[in-house]
Amino acid sequence: MHDRPLVLQGPPGSGKTTLGPALAERLGYAHVDLDAALEASAGASVADLFARDGEASFRARERALLRETLTAPRTVLSVGGGALVNDTLRREVLRACTVVSLTAPPAVLLARILAGPVRPLVTHAPDPRAALDALLDARRAGYAEAHATVDTSGPVDLDALVAMHRRAPLVAPLGLHSHRVEIAPLAQAEHDLAALLPSPSRGTFVYDRRVFRLQRPMAVFEGLGAQVALPSGEVAKSPAWVTRVHDAALAQNADRRHVIACWGGGVVSDVGGFAAATLLRGVRYVTVPTTLLAMVDASVGGKTAVNHPRGKNLVGAFHHPTLVWADPRATHSLPRRDWRAGLAEVLKVALTLDPTLLDLLDEHADVLRHPPDAWDRGADLRRTMIARAVQAKIDVVAVDEREAGPRMVLNFGHTAGHAIESASKYALRHGECVNVGMNVALAVGVKLGVTPAAVRERALKVMASLTLPMRADVPFADACAFLATDKKRAGDTLRMVLATELGRATVCEVATDEIHSAMRPLCAQGPA
Repeated sequence: MHDRPLVLQGPPGSGKTTLGPALAERLGYAHVDLDAALEASAGASVADLFARDGEASFRARERALLRETLTAPRTVLSVGGGALVNDTLRREVLRACTVVSLTAPPAVLLARILAGPVRPLVTHAPDPRAALDALLDARRAGYAEAHATVDTSGPVDLDALVAMHRRAPLVAPLGLHSHRVEIAPLAQAEHDLAALLPSPSRGTFVYDRRVFRLQRPMAVFEGLGAQVALPSGEVAKSPAWVTRVHDAALAQNADRRHVIACWGGGVVSDVGGFAAATLLRGVRYVTVPTTLLAMVDASVGGKTAVNHPRGKNLVGAFHHPTLVWADPRATHSLPRRDWRAGLAEVLKVALTLDPTLLDLLDEHADVLRHPPDAWDRGADLRRTMIARAVQAKIDVVAVDEREAGPRMVLNFGHTAGHAIESASKYALRHGECVNVGMNVALAVGVKLGVTPAAVRERALKVMASLTLPMRADVPFADACAFLATDKKRAGDTLRMVLATELGRATVCEVATDEIHSAMRPLCAQGPA
């Protein structure tokens, strides 16, 4: 993983050709300049190729050579400013490589362009500055889809780039909302967090009281001027606690540069993220999840929400973090019940999006059903499991950020699960309820002929191997009452995610009675 290529992209004049060899030397990699390689293979300069064949032909040639070059590990590749404008190719490269976008102020870029080799899209334009501005505007969202963005108008910290590349982070490619997801030791996070939180008055620290008692947070967090300690559990997931975060930030005269730093489980990222979404119509936030469920689900995807007396997550907003930093070892103090609740969300992803992740869970259930211990046995397995779950979620969010279509599969198990969780008055863990909800969905799917019986049998086998709960001790009538408030209800039917094969699912309109029928034997009986 650490030998994967590193790609430098950015507008003309951003320094890719200069920085590439220096970074390659620091890494001990080879350096390839894609423009130079194109010129050598075609026997003509980039400017001549543009003039002779046109931009479309040049880009096709460039894409072919780029894909060929990316097969070589241990390579730093400097690519032309338009090499990764194609969304499909760029996201393919983001998964296989570390991508660094270089930038500089437009005046600096233009001066470099005019002093260097011909850049046809700028130097051949009647007004080079206007052409450069238009180019930057057109490519801004694409350049934002990178593991890091570096301003080359001053000195570049090569050591920080090397360290980031060796950690092999993931990236959520969401245009201007793109962000990095690190699955790495927290000890390596200080540099990045300090850059985002340059002064105590620019940040608000939101954390879980229980986690604070068990683990000391990083100094960069403790030094923030405003701090809000949340009680553990769903009791904190309310508008009242969001208001407390707002009050703490505004007491510091927060402006749009303010950053809310979240440290804890999914409730913390939900409360802190929703506070960030609504403070001054949106400020940045970073999240350091300390539970498995938060690492694979709550911190990734941009959904933030709090609960309402009529149901779970009924008040919320889409708002993406600036950085997610997940250290699997931070879960070492997590009770086994909470760890296994997180495993249910991993299983959800496996059953709907990634059958190879299901194989991993099945084959290594004896190790993965336990949280990390002091000796960190199974560390590589846990990191792989978390990375695969996060990457699968990133892939579906990237094509459906606002849950208009494909992203709906991530609600597998949540239709009945949310109702059961609300009926338990949040005494049950979210993941526990999701697992029971998946059990309900599998039964509904088999009855309706959507889910093959073999898929259900395999899913139940893995649930048992991971020792996940199959039923919930909540009043059936209460669960039905909360099901009636589901956001996806339309009359007497609900949109429900049903498995179609291992690693695939679909959204179906299901009669409420069918869900009741499957849910009844999995809930406690009797009156509310």
